[in-house]
Amino acid sequence: MPRKWILALLFVVSLIVFLVVLMPAAVLVERVPALRPGGAPLVLQSARGPWWQGQVDWRWQQLQGVLDWQLDWHGLTPGLNISARTRSGEDARISGWLGGTGQQDWSVEQLRVALPVALVAARIPQGNADGRVDATIMSLAVSSGQIEDARATLQYSGGTVTWGRNGSSSVPVLQGKVSMEGAVPSLLVTDPQGQPLMNASLAEGRFQVAVLRAWPQLLGVSQGGSADDVVFQMSQPFALGGG
Repeated sequence: MPRKWILALLFVVSLIVFLVVLMPAAVLVERVPALRPGGAPLVLQSARGPWWQGQVDWRWQQLQGVLDWQLDWHGLTPGLNISARTRSGEDARISGWLGGTGQQDWSVEQLRVALPVALVAARIPQGNADGRVDATIMSLAVSSGQIEDARATLQYSGGTVTWGRNGSSSVPVLQGKVSMEGAVPSLLVTDPQGQPLMNASLAEGRFQVAVLRAWPQLLGVSQGGSADDVVFQMSQPFALGGG
């Protein structure tokens, strides 16, 4: 091969590598699909840094903060180490590894979340609560739109729960555990004595929740009956990933 063609090829390769390595984070952020967690839009703006190690400002409802990420491969799976935090309003934090090859195939590892309960309670009609929730998702793996592995722990710090006009109760520390029951991801929430308060599962495309009498008993609004009686059930369609 003539020398000039070799030099031209080297120039093109070097240019491609240069452009890929130095591609700005804004190019990556612009390709993120519209996200509406909790039904409210998540706004990303003012991205900076290279695409493989960048930072972007975010805004969701009354919260705003900053998100950092860094490219990190786990074996042959591409992913990002992320760290997000609030800069105003309620203190909320999230960090961990997210990876995958698309909306139908992705995974989460060692994701830690700390949120004020008020952010969730504000979306429940005629109800409110204070305190915080800390969660650790050790592993969450989705393949072909189906959960193949789910392991997580949750803890509610305890606080005051209110409902209606005058309903109010002090709630102790509550624990939650997500695990696989066979091929079904399940959640169990218990009180400090280990008494089950509620359970939930995701099976055959439906999200199902059952609240036990132990929960209203804990709030002081139930008399008689067994703590294991189901007092409320809900089942609705639920799908992961894109359709």
